[in-house]
Formats: sequence, C-alpha cells, structure tokens
Amino acid sequence: MTGRSAFSRAVPLLLFAGAFLLLGLVLVSLRFASQTERSSREALEAARLNNRALLLLTLVQDAETSQRGYLLTGEEKYLAPFKRAESLIHVQFQSITGDMAKIGISAITVDRLKRLIDDKLAEMQSTIAMKAAGRDGDAIAVIQTDAGQRAMDEIRQIMTRIEAVTGDIAFQRAAALADATRWLMISIAGGAALLLVLVGGAMRLVAVHAGQLDAARRALAEQNEMLEVRIRERTQFLERANRELQSYSYIVGHDLRAPLINIMGFTAELERAAAVFAAYMEKPFEARDEPSEKAAREAVDVDIPEALGFIRSSMKRMDDLINEILKLARAGTRQLNAEPINLADLVSETAVNLQHRLAEIGASIVIAEGLPYVVSDRLALQQIFGNLLDNAVKYADPARSAIIRVSGKIARGHATIDVSDNGRGIAERDLERIFELFRRSGPQDRQGEGIGLAHVRALARRLGGDVAAQSVLGQGTTFTVSFAANLRFAKDRGEG
Repeated sequence: MTGRSAFSRAVPLLLFAGAFLLLGLVLVSLRFASQTERSSREALEAARLNNRALLLLTLVQDAETSQRGYLLTGEEKYLAPFKRAESLIHVQFQSITGDMAKIGISAITVDRLKRLIDDKLAEMQSTIAMKAAGRDGDAIAVIQTDAGQRAMDEIRQIMTRIEAVTGDIAFQRAAALADATRWLMISIAGGAALLLVLVGGAMRLVAVHAGQLDAARRALAEQNEMLEVRIRERTQFLERANRELQSYSYIVGHDLRAPLINIMGFTAELERAAAVFAAYMEKPFEARDEPSEKAAREAVDVDIPEALGFIRSSMKRMDDLINEILKLARAGTRQLNAEPINLADLVSETAVNLQHRLAEIGASIVIAEGLPYVVSDRLALQQIFGNLLDNAVKYADPARSAIIRVSGKIARGHATIDVSDNGRGIAERDLERIFELFRRSGPQDRQGEGIGLAHVRALARRLGGDVAAQSVLGQGTTFTVSFAANLRFAKDRGEG
C-alpha cells in the first residue's frame, strides 16, 4: 500500500512536470515568434534607412554636380544646388546615424562615412574657392588628384546597392574644354598683330567652344535626368520590398501562432486528463468505482496520447514553417555567381530529375528550340525551373495527358521564359496570391508548404527580373519568368 501510494503521487507529479515542460516549450516558441516579428520589423527599418541613405548620397552627388558646373562656367547660379546640399548633408547624416547603429552597422563604419563626407565637402569647397579667386589651374590640379573620386567610390560602397552617377565622362569633357579655352587665349594673345586676318578663325573657335559648352550642359542635364530616373526606380523597388516585408511579417506571425495555439490548447487538455487520473489515484482503493476507473483509463489511454499526438504534430508543423522561412532567408542572402548557361541544357537536366514522376502520370515536357544562352546564376535558375516544373507535374489534370511546354527568348537585355501546362489551372483571384508566403490555391490535396512560388519570385527579382502567372481554370497555366540576360552587366548598372 505504501508503494502504491508513492506511485500514485509520482505519476501525477510526472504528468504535471511534463505539462510544465511543454508549457516552457510553448513560451520559448512564443519568444521565437516574437524575435521573428522583431527581425521583420528591423528589416523594414533597414529598408527605410536605405531610402534615407540614398537621399544622403543624392545630396552629395548634387553638391558634386554643382561644383563641376561652377568650375566649368564660373557662373554663380551653378552654386545654388551646392549651397542647398551643403546645408542639408550633415542634417541628413545625423538623421540616419542612430538607425545605422540599430541594424548593426559598426561605429567605425559610421565614423568612416562621416570622415569621407567631410573630406569630400572640404575638397569641393576648396576648388570652388580657388575658382572664385581665379586659380583655375589649382582647382583642376586638386580634382586631378582623384582624392574626391576615391572618397565618392568608398561612400558608394558603404551605401549598399546604390550606384553612383559616373563622373568620368563629365570630368574628361571639362578637361577638354579647359584645354580648348587655354589654347584659344594663347591664340588671341599671340595673334594680336594678325587680328584682322585671323578674326574669322577666332570667331570660328569661339563658336566651337560655345558648341562644346552647350554639349557639356546637355550632357550634364542628361546625367541628372538619368540619376533622377534611377532614384525613382530604386525608390519603387524599396517601396515594393517594404510592402512585401510587411506582408511576410503578418503571414509569418499568423502561421507560426496557429500551431502554438494548438499546443496551448492541448496542453490544457493534457492537464485536465492528468487531473482526472490524479483524482482517481488519490481515492482509497475501496472507494474506487467503475465510472471513475473508466474515466481514469480513458484519460491515460485516450486523452493523454491524443493530446501528446496533437502537440507533437503542431510542433512539427511549426518546425517545418521555421525551416522554410530560414530556407527563403538564406536564398535571399546567397552570393550570386554569374556564369554562361545554356538554358536548354539546364531545363533538360531539371526535367531528368522528374522522369519517374512524369512516367507515373504519363506526362511529357516539351522544350522549344532556340532557348537562349544567358549569363546568370546556375543554382538560382535550377531552383526556379525546378519549382515551376515540379508544380506543373504536381497539379496535372488526371482527366488528360499532361503536357508541359518551355519556350523563351531574349529582348532588351532580358530573358523571358514561359513554362506552360494543361493542368487544372488557377482561379483568377488567386493569380497574385499564389506568390505569397505559405499561400496556396485551389483544393489542398497536394503536399506542400506554399513557399515554392514565393521562392521563385524572390530568386527572379534577385536576378534582375520577376515572375507572373496567367491561367484559365480547368485548362492550364503559364508562368512567365524574366531575368537579366547578362547578370554581370546588370550588376554593373545596379539592376541585379
């Protein structure tokens, strides 16, 4: 009786200890979910910081453009943008200093950026002062040291993925104009005695100089216009990234909470069953009746195993979701490696991996002739087309033989590849929703986490393009993937 009493006390204690352990796991999981939300929020803050950092870079570039215009023409009106940028640069820098520290940018990097901006401003102020004092040669000599150019290059490296406006052409033209002006002055001074004879030639030189100056002004205006276009494009990209991060933050938080709620619910069920069994065991032996024994057995044999099973499946679901999130995050940060690729060979290799499944459902993959050669990241393209072909096979219509067609072309520097099938199709309202994280369309009768197409879109955008879908429900779907035909060239232009 003493041994049975000790056992009666130990079992409930063990059950309660297990319940508390599960509760601890729930709390740890909730903390992880909170950290995930916080990470998403920090990612949004980092994206906004990039936007403000781009504005800082624009101010520095505006100041540099104004400086060059003044050095070329000597006209005070060209100094207005410089003075405006000069008054705003430090204010803008101070506005992002705290945010840079929040996302982990070291104080050394922040101090280095400040020194670079200060050095660049000092160099521009000195050349403008030299020009104002009539020391054109000294100003040009300062510029020719390339110290300012090196500072700008390092500033652009710190400002992630922001391409600077190339000033080499403008600088070379400025030097050519300075040479032309100097030779014109020498010619006029040396040919004073022959003024009447050479007046026609002098007028021609003046006309050429004026034409060059107009050409330089037009080129400068074109450079400014190109910069504005690039800023608008980058701003649109950042706004789209912000929207996607907000959407992902909501979806991740929602989908991670669902299994946690299940775990908490079945933890309560586990505690209830443990209480039933504990109450039975605490009764004297002679007071134990058949209903209480039946309830205790049901708690031990049915309720507790069922609750543990549901808790285990919910934790596995949460683990799967976290692994998929980490997989997508790793794909977004992996260094891309541009190499020559024959898309026909790459798609064929991907199709070989699906031969067994194709044979099972009697499906075929038709690769059109003339798929282009590209310079891109092989692994990213394998993952893109692997996901699209796998989806086409997975969602084939059993009422007809599945045929998957792959075709493509290159136009305006971008490769466009169509992956078409005659499967069960996608409802029009879901054509954009299917690219969201953990979202799927139609009957949920196929295995999957709903991350494949989100992964495809993320990879396509990293390759300088995008993916879209067209479909007719019950007839088939076409996914159109676009990406830079030459990833190296796109990176140089800041598009990849």
